[in-house]
Amino acid sequence: MPSLVRHVTTVSPERADGVVAEVYAQVDAEFSSIGPAVIMMSPSPELMAASWSLMREAQLAGGVPALEKAVVALGVAQANDLEYDVQAFLSVLRLLGRPELADAVERGGQPADPALAALLRWAVATGGDQVEAPFSGDGTAEYIGTALFTHFIDRVAAAMLPAGLIPGSMAADDEPPFEGAPVLRDLDQDLRPGATLPLLEGLPVGKDPAWATGLPIGTAYATLAVTAVQGAGLLTPTAAEVAGRTIAEHRGRRRPAGDWLEEPLSALAEPERAGAEVAILAGLAPEAVTDEQVAAWRATDPRLSDHCTVFLLAYGAMTAVTHIEADIAATLAA
Repeated sequence: MPSLVRHVTTVSPERADGVVAEVYAQVDAEFSSIGPAVIMMSPSPELMAASWSLMREAQLAGGVPALEKAVVALGVAQANDLEYDVQAFLSVLRLLGRPELADAVERGGQPADPALAALLRWAVATGGDQVEAPFSGDGTAEYIGTALFTHFIDRVAAAMLPAGLIPGSMAADDEPPFEGAPVLRDLDQDLRPGATLPLLEGLPVGKDPAWATGLPIGTAYATLAVTAVQGAGLLTPTAAEVAGRTIAEHRGRRRPAGDWLEEPLSALAEPERAGAEVAILAGLAPEAVTDEQVAAWRATDPRLSDHCTVFLLAYGAMTAVTHIEADIAATLAA
């Protein structure tokens, strides 16, 4: 399929090998055909494996019903105002046999089921002021992991996919909106937790979060966090400090791009600014990342590659997510 992904040249399923081929095979069997939101990560096998692991272990495996986790992902997509993912999870609800639920949310309403309405409110609130979680016990890690993965992938997708792209109905019998549009697999599969952990061998080892200690979800989240933070090494220490501090000041919450970015960037020398700007935008305003900004950063060093580009965007995105995770954990503890 022709690539719809910006900034990088992706690896097609036909040409993939190694970890990328393994991820493609698992995604195709357990979630969907290989659409642009999957293929965009392919220049970085490390990040592709870690992000897929978090999605699969949190959103697809485990005991929480697929419908409830789809509602959580939809709420986060609404918080991030990413129409691609909003439409994707509305389609998931319809394919799970709940068209009336999808229609109600699409009209701006709430689910009629109070439990689903509470989940949706919580998920939307993870993008701003936290609210008390409407869950506890064994499913906690699946709900939180689903929300955090969606916050991460929404940011990367907003930075890498063209504006206005939507996935269509995701049903095999319907006309796809573009060549290579994803087709959803059966989301009621009984998937064994932990099947993605072999993909993480050789990646940095992080500490499991308290809400998922000892679970595959915790391993996947920790691995994605410590792998993505390596993208800071693509910046000078000063630029990485500015990027991290700026994202922290906003607690990783989305905001429109604007003049607010000038103040933190003014502390940097001109060659340092381009990379810091891309990283900050990836965390806080990813839809504002332009081809020109990425090209300007890559022009600062001929060694910068497609692999590096995915890493820098993932660094900014995951830096934002770590602050959202900390606030969710604090609210949960309280």
